[in-house]
Amino acid sequence: RRSSSANTADVSSSIPSSSRRLTSTSRPMPHPLLVRVSETIRSHQLLPTGREQIHLAISGGADSVALLMALLALGYGAHLRLLHCDFALRGEESDGDEAFVHSLAEQHGLPYLVQHFDTRAYVAAHSGVSVEMGARELRYRWFASLRDQTRVPTVTAVAHNADDQIETLLLNLSMGTGIRGMSGMPYRRDTDGIIRPLMDCPRALVLDYLRSLGQPYREDSSNADLRYRRNLIRHRLIPLLEELNPSFRKAAERTLENLRGVETLYLERVEELRRELLTERGEISVPGILSSSAPQTLLYEFLHPYGFSRELVLQIYSQLRAGTAGATFHSDGYTLVRGSEYLELRPRDEEVIAYRETIDIAQGGELTLPSGSVLRWDVYPCPEDHRSLLPLPPSEALYDYEALGVTELLIRRREEGDALYPYGMKGRKLLRRIFIDGKYSHRDRAEALLLVREGQILWLIGHVPDRRYALSAETKQVLHLRLSSPLGDERDGEKE
Repeated sequence: RRSSSANTADVSSSIPSSSRRLTSTSRPMPHPLLVRVSETIRSHQLLPTGREQIHLAISGGADSVALLMALLALGYGAHLRLLHCDFALRGEESDGDEAFVHSLAEQHGLPYLVQHFDTRAYVAAHSGVSVEMGARELRYRWFASLRDQTRVPTVTAVAHNADDQIETLLLNLSMGTGIRGMSGMPYRRDTDGIIRPLMDCPRALVLDYLRSLGQPYREDSSNADLRYRRNLIRHRLIPLLEELNPSFRKAAERTLENLRGVETLYLERVEELRRELLTERGEISVPGILSSSAPQTLLYEFLHPYGFSRELVLQIYSQLRAGTAGATFHSDGYTLVRGSEYLELRPRDEEVIAYRETIDIAQGGELTLPSGSVLRWDVYPCPEDHRSLLPLPPSEALYDYEALGVTELLIRRREEGDALYPYGMKGRKLLRRIFIDGKYSHRDRAEALLLVREGQILWLIGHVPDRRYALSAETKQVLHLRLSSPLGDERDGEKE
C-alpha cells in the first residue's frame, strides 16, 4: 500500500491503466488529479500515519465519486468506509443515489453505511435554520458520532474541491465575514477529523478524471435550483466575474492562498495577546484590550469561542469605552461581568453554593474551605510586647481571645449591608465599598467568606481584618488565624 507521502513516481505505479496518460516514451503518467490529491494529502498531513481509517462521505455525485476513485488508485482502499446521507428531499432521485453508492461499495468490496434524515422536520424544529444548513448540521453530527465510536484513529474525507472554495469565499463575503471566512475552508479540521483531499482540484479537473476512467456518477437536480445561495453564486455570479476577468478562478485561488497565510499570522498574534492579557483564571484585562491596536477585533476573538455574537461584542466594546464597571452580558452558556480592571467569564449554570460553618476556637483546629484553602487557628499566651507579633500578611489575623467572650465563631458568605472596621480608618466601611476600592473581581466577591462573631464581622478572610478585639497591653491570650493555600503555602492577599 502506498503511504500518504507518495511522490509522482509512486503514484503512477498504483494507478489502473485506464487512468494513465502516456508520454512520448510510453512511460505511464498519473492523471493530474491524482498528483494533486497525493500532494495535498502529503503537504497538509491529512493522513499523517497512513494507517488512519477513512470515512468517505459519498453522495454519488462527481466530486465524491472522483475522491473515491482517487483514494483507491492511491492505495487507501483497505482503510475506506463509505458513508451516505439521504436527506429525504428529492424522492426517487435520492433513492437512486443510494442504490448507486451501494453498487459502488459492492463493486470495490468496501464497507458501507447509509443514514436517513428527516431534514424538513429538523428545519421546522430549529427556527432560523435553512434547509442547506439543516442538512449540513445533520450530516456532520452523524460523521462525528461515527468517529467517536471507532477505536482507531479515524478521519472523515469530504469532497470539497477548489471551485467549492471560491464559492465559499463569495458566499461568506456576501453575508459579512472576518479573516477566517475570507480564507475559505481548511484542508483539515482537527476538532472533528474532517479532511478535504480534493481541495486543490477544480471541478473541471474532477470531471476530466472521471471521463478518463469512464466512471459514471449521479447528477443532483437540486444543483441547478437557484433558490439555493451556493447555486446562485455558481451559475450566475461566477460567470459574471469571469466576464470581468477570464482568469478569475485562478486569481481567486491565489487570493485564498494569500489569505490563509495572513490568517496563520493573525491567529499567532491573537494567541500572543491572549497569553499577555488573560489571567490564570481566564479574566481579560480591560486596559489591555482598550490599548490594543484593534480592540474590537481582539475582544471578538477572545469572546466568540464562548458564544458571544459579533453584535453582542460590539455592545460590550461600547460599554468598555464608557468605563463603567458592573455591567453583565450573557451568551447561551456564559455570563460576562465587566469589572474595573478585568472582564470575568463564568458558566451561566455556575452558582456559588451557600456556606455556613461554625468553628470551635477554644482549642486549636483547622477547616478546609470551599476553595480548597485551609483555615487554621490557635490560642496561646500573648507575649509581653504584643507588637512583636506584628505586622501580619492579609492571610493572617490576630484577636484578643478573652475580649471576644465566645468560644465559637461563624464562617459564612457575604450578605447585604455587611460592614467591618478596618485598621487605619475611622468608623466602619461597607464590604461592598471594600470590594470596589480594592478592585476585587466579581468571582472573588461572590466566593468571599467572612469570619463572624455574633453578627460582628471580624475578618474578610484572607484579605481585611476588623480592628475591634485587637491586641492590646492588657491582652492575655491571642487567637491567631492563618489561611493557607491547598498546597500549604501562605496565601497571597491584598491589604486594604
